[in-house]
Amino acid sequence: MEMIRSFVSFRIPATPAVRKAQESLMGIKGVSVPKEVHLTLRFLGDVDAKSIKELSERMRSLEKYKQFSVSMKGLGAFPNVRDPRIVWIGADLGEPFYDILSDLDRMLDACSIGYDKKPFKAHVTIGRVRAQSEGLSDILREEKGTEMGSFLCPEVLLMKSELTPKGAVHSVIGSFKLIEG
Repeated sequence: MEMIRSFVSFRIPATPAVRKAQESLMGIKGVSVPKEVHLTLRFLGDVDAKSIKELSERMRSLEKYKQFSVSMKGLGAFPNVRDPRIVWIGADLGEPFYDILSDLDRMLDACSIGYDKKPFKAHVTIGRVRAQSEGLSDILREEKGTEMGSFLCPEVLLMKSELTPKGAVHSVIGSFKLIEG
């Protein structure tokens, strides 16, 4: 049985502030920065291909929703800024985002696809910390409240993630366009 490492997300445009934050992180030893960034709604892990096909068919119903606003602000870190492992940009999501997320959860349950049921925390991962890094805490402090840009989310994506020695390579399994206006 073919297993597909997958997740559901939407793309984040490279606003000038996002690019600036990424460039700042690239200058820090021990921090890796992805080329493209996205906001993950649900990480699914390894799922059999048949279930992914069924989920993709069900996700077409998301196309009934209007585009929603995304406002990005400030840098933070998981688990915390004193011992960062993940560097992220905060995100505020407008209506009908949480209706979309709720529908997606019902679809995952209907397809018997497991996912992390912890409360959703909107964030955009822009860096992974591999080793303690000089200067990282300064950047996190300086950029804590910086406006990083806003946009309308035009689509929800079902993604495949292949792990390689150089990092994960992502490809689109399904794209579900949201209604303009």
